[in-house]
Amino acid sequence: MPSARTNRVSQAALTLTVLALASASLAGGQTATFAEAMRRAHRYVTLYEDHELSTVIARERYHQQLLDRDGQTKAERTLLSDYLLLQLPNEDWVALRDVYDVDGTAVADRGARLKALLAVPREQLERGVMKMARESAGFNLGELYYRTVNLPTFALRFLRPASRNRIEFQKAGEEALDGTTAWVIAFKEAKGPTFSATPDGDDVPAEGRFWIDPESGVVLRSEMILGGTRRVPARATITVTYALEPSLGFRVPIEMRERYDNPRRKNADVVTALATYSDFRRFDWRNPVLPGGGSADATRVGATTRTLLSVPRAQPAR
Repeated sequence: MPSARTNRVSQAALTLTVLALASASLAGGQTATFAEAMRRAHRYVTLYEDHELSTVIARERYHQQLLDRDGQTKAERTLLSDYLLLQLPNEDWVALRDVYDVDGTAVADRGARLKALLAVPREQLERGVMKMARESAGFNLGELYYRTVNLPTFALRFLRPASRNRIEFQKAGEEALDGTTAWVIAFKEAKGPTFSATPDGDDVPAEGRFWIDPESGVVLRSEMILGGTRRVPARATITVTYALEPSLGFRVPIEMRERYDNPRRKNADVVTALATYSDFRRFDWRNPVLPGGGSADATRVGATTRTLLSVPRAQPAR
């Protein structure tokens, strides 16, 4: 029969074993805290824009459809473009889209536009970007939904460190995505000036979700929703998927899905679109040597580089 001392030793050993197993279980399943995951996402986007995506140009195939209330196709359009990022003098990043083909018809001056834009004095660059924003928006299908928010990398600006004081974030769940247990991070623009605006300069707050790897901060998917309110009836929903590009060694946007509708008008037309990205190659916008051009989809209102979402008519950016 075991002694009291033996029992105490056995109980102590059992307690230590249980504690050790519990610690191992916690360590094995432990993940980043919310604050840590967000810090990593902020850091990732900064490096991603400054050192990775800013050195790349891609080919975009952009198919748009105009649908009536019954979902029947009224019109279609396919754009072929070169896509890249450009840094303005205020150090903000904007996307450039050089449309070189519309429904099989070549667009004039391909190659000359980007070179001309980058050849201007630095202080005039912003004005050129604004002009290209208006030109690029003219290729979009659906006059009811004048827009320059149709950019795959636009939502990343909500994760920039400088945006933290204006954006509310919260963890909305977890999902398996591309072999990773991604955290779904919901966001909402809580303070102005917002990144999107009407042509009159009124704020259009955004909300949406990011799917991020909490351990690295890598963005796997983004979803952004604009409008759909009494003040801004037109609604834009833009979802972008990122995937690893082996030739570059980092993730790039490979697909952008869009829907533009008006939930307050049941008879309103709807625009849907799918953009896919391929042929990623290195490009130095400070010293352009490739043909390709650029049509920026951003414009400056006040002190913030903003994009536009408006209804019902297409008005030029100011």
